[in-house]
Amino acid sequence: MSSELENVLRTLTLLEKALDRLGRLNYLERKQYPPIFLALEDTLNQTKLWIRENSHLSSLKVLYESLSDFLDTLACLVCDLWDCCQPKPGKKASKRPRRIMEQQSIFKSINTMLANLKASIQSWPERATAMAKGIEKGVSAALSKEIVKEFITRIKNLVSQRGEKTYVFPCKGAAEYSVLITDKQRFVDEVVAKLGCYAHSTGHKPGCQGARQYRLCGYRKNPRKTMTQTGSRQTFPIRMVRCAKCGQKFSLLPSFLPREKNFVIDVIGSVCRNLFLFQLSTQGALENTAFMKEGRVKSKQTLFNWIRWLGTHHPATILTRAGVTGSGYLQEDEGFEKEPNLRTYAVVMVDPQNLLVWHADYVDHVDEKTLSGSFEKFLERTCFSILGVTKDKWKPSTEALKKVFHKIWIGYCHRHCLKRFREAVEEYRKKSNCSREKASELYKKFKQVLKSSTSKVNLQTRIKLLDDEAFLDPILRARIDELRENAEHYTAHKQRRGIAQTTSIVDNYLKIVKRKLRQVESFRDRQWAALLFKAQANTRNFVPFNPGAKHAGRSPFSLAGGQTFDLPWIQIMNVHNAFLFFDGAL
Repeated sequence: MSSELENVLRTLTLLEKALDRLGRLNYLERKQYPPIFLALEDTLNQTKLWIRENSHLSSLKVLYESLSDFLDTLACLVCDLWDCCQPKPGKKASKRPRRIMEQQSIFKSINTMLANLKASIQSWPERATAMAKGIEKGVSAALSKEIVKEFITRIKNLVSQRGEKTYVFPCKGAAEYSVLITDKQRFVDEVVAKLGCYAHSTGHKPGCQGARQYRLCGYRKNPRKTMTQTGSRQTFPIRMVRCAKCGQKFSLLPSFLPREKNFVIDVIGSVCRNLFLFQLSTQGALENTAFMKEGRVKSKQTLFNWIRWLGTHHPATILTRAGVTGSGYLQEDEGFEKEPNLRTYAVVMVDPQNLLVWHADYVDHVDEKTLSGSFEKFLERTCFSILGVTKDKWKPSTEALKKVFHKIWIGYCHRHCLKRFREAVEEYRKKSNCSREKASELYKKFKQVLKSSTSKVNLQTRIKLLDDEAFLDPILRARIDELRENAEHYTAHKQRRGIAQTTSIVDNYLKIVKRKLRQVESFRDRQWAALLFKAQANTRNFVPFNPGAKHAGRSPFSLAGGQTFDLPWIQIMNVHNAFLFFDGAL
């Protein structure tokens, strides 16, 4: 058995021990274990058995790629259980710092082993023969069918579907809500009658289809006790409705109350806005809540929970739920930050017409395969066709876009091209000792050709008319040849009106991302990096621009025609079910 296969088995053993440790910390006996614990245990054992039975396939690279992806998923699920499981009555709770330290120690080992496994197989050659490819395809399909799909089917109904039977309606604050809740007829007219505008389709009993009607049925047994901006805990009675067709009951929450959070949602929004867009540190965010006195945020873990809360859903998922569609034309780029033994890339796609961030993802490589996987995540969550993209000249991302999006138009950024030519002109000036006026003249000629060309043939013809001898120098010739070779991409904006000339919009957004990356300096792990990027994108989409900006007072979401209900930005997200963690909530 190869050393890589042994590492996979060791990782499975570590996950087993992490799950067993969590069970012993929180439960008195095994019969108290939730069903998802038992499902995970069985899956880990089945995976071990499957690996041993198929150890003769240990030389196949695809086996380790499939196993490492599945182990990533299992590790994330076990980590989530560590975050949410609480000790049963009679079981002594360990102190939070000790619990967090123990959790970090366990999952640091697991993440290290997975990272080493991926690094180990990275250099393995791809098999080129038809027989080898057939075997690899069969192995991947067998693992998916016998282990992965069975596991997904088993846990589908075991994971908590938070808020499935809760509807959120627009209501800006406590004063407005206190008046509304006491006037039954007004509540029926303004809330119950309009539930179809913002109620999600889940939570009903099987067979309940078609247009639905709701009737008031009193109050929820336990009112919501929530910490407000003043630092005092306030109690809010919660109305309930019953579906006239299936009889299922639903709670009706005002938009200033989040699902299952201790603070009003505007406190969460203020902290997250400062964290993601104004580069406030977690310690600074904690100190900013000091005005709430006894009600202030006391733990950094609370902030991390809010980051997870805002970053769970992909930006495209939230925008699709809110009824927004893109123009079909995007700008794409990858931001890069380097840390010791770690590379961090943010893959971002922005709509230049309304500034919406449709895709934000974390990857540790920017090769064609990795980028294709990232773009596929985006494609799965969109409801409109991607017609064209403006990007830089990075070839792997160009090939990945062509592979994922059918018949896509790709335009290259003019600003990147001009920047590279300016650098080449400066290098030529130093080499030839020509004057700055001459260098400026060469740059202007090149820029005019790029700007005025209307098609591939037209651009190639104009390049031939560049008769200055300086353009024959190898330094400048290399840039001219690159322009000629990619003439079709540099003139794509003339063929498709939606394609932008530059990637300025996505570049401006990446400046925000990079500033935050430089401040953070390191992440807990791969999962938290991805959560941060998604949370940052979701925040940017809904927060209004500052006074003095071109679109002051408006957010990208409102520019795209999204319904705001005249609410604060995070309440808009709440009404549009951005915090409903259920796959069928569209």
